[in-house]
Amino acid sequence: MDAAKPMHDAAAQAGIDPLYVALPSYVVIMGGGALVNLAFCFFRLATKRELSVRKDFSLAKPLLLANIAFAVLGGTMWYLQFFFYAWGHANIPPQYDYISWMLHMSLYVLCGGLVGLLMKEWKSVGRRPVGVLSIGCVVIIIAANIVGLGLAA
Repeated sequence: MDAAKPMHDAAAQAGIDPLYVALPSYVVIMGGGALVNLAFCFFRLATKRELSVRKDFSLAKPLLLANIAFAVLGGTMWYLQFFFYAWGHANIPPQYDYISWMLHMSLYVLCGGLVGLLMKEWKSVGRRPVGVLSIGCVVIIIAANIVGLGLAA
């Protein structure tokens, strides 16, 4: 993210709203990650005989559509997390840049835990792990609010 600051500065000089100056750099940042990921997927398809695109597309239509929908949802959420990260980062004074990343990563953990609970991934683990997860989520929410109040003061 720091390496993209010249792009942010160029966007600001072009008159882009401060809320959106980071967005053009995401094309480069995420595009590079997407290319590496795509190359690795093709490499795996070429080297692992048990993997097959043909087998994947031969799945039952409802399952295939659900997998596609989850892939699209995952990609959309991946982009939106950085979109909202840029918005939050634009409102944090430069001397507190590190706080935006802390909030961003905390939101990862919080949302991951909540989605896991909603998707019933924690269904058969017992009460104690779910209780620890729930307490952790509450701690993250409280900590984020304390940081927000500290920045507002």
